[in-house]
Amino acid sequence: MQSPSLVLLSNQQALERAVDIVANNVANASTTGFKREGIEFDTLLSQPVPGQSINFVVDRATYRDSSTGPITPTGNSLDLAIQGPGYFEVQAADGTTRYTRAGSLQVSNQGQLVTATGLPVLNDGGQAIVIPDTTTELNIAANGFITARVDNGANLAELGKIGLVAFPNEQQMKPQGNGLYSTDQASTPADSSVVQGALEQSNVQPILEMTDMIKIQRAYEQTSNLISQENTRLNSAITTLSKTTV
Repeated sequence: MQSPSLVLLSNQQALERAVDIVANNVANASTTGFKREGIEFDTLLSQPVPGQSINFVVDRATYRDSSTGPITPTGNSLDLAIQGPGYFEVQAADGTTRYTRAGSLQVSNQGQLVTATGLPVLNDGGQAIVIPDTTTELNIAANGFITARVDNGANLAELGKIGLVAFPNEQQMKPQGNGLYSTDQASTPADSSVVQGALEQSNVQPILEMTDMIKIQRAYEQTSNLISQENTRLNSAITTLSKTTV
């Protein structure tokens, strides 16, 4: 295959990757705490022979838009949203710490505060948070401190503080599915606030994503047509040359 076809094919492969990214964004437009992803393209310079340069299209990087999504009140005291940067700390099934912004929480049968998928939410000391089964009122302050009315007591009992952490480079955090992320970076306390009775929605804007999808599909079709035209030109050239050599 000649250089023009290779360049066009590299562009087509990059566009296929872009379609996957946009499709994933659209699919998660209603996922709590989801952060949209984008893709950056670059050119790869190749010199197959001295004096000849070919620029191929390459997928340079996928990035995550970490901006805060819309915060929607729910009225549920166990729904939490983070206003600003930061993540909740949770304990994964393998015992490692994971991070999430999906704050749709619940109380497990063991009395632990857990995520929608059953992972324990950790306090600022890295321990699971236990909610007594006699709790009749649960309050979570903006700084993450949890107080509850237990056994119909006159005073509120302190149950700890939710671990809320931030990282120097969020782009290095690796998605692990179900809104979870992992990272080897050292965490620091997040300078953010917790909003009780609300959830952070996805920061995906479906209309913009669909517009991008249309643009990418059109570019893909144009590239496919150019590849077809280039193949036709090559076949025609080969046919012509074969006739002249007979």
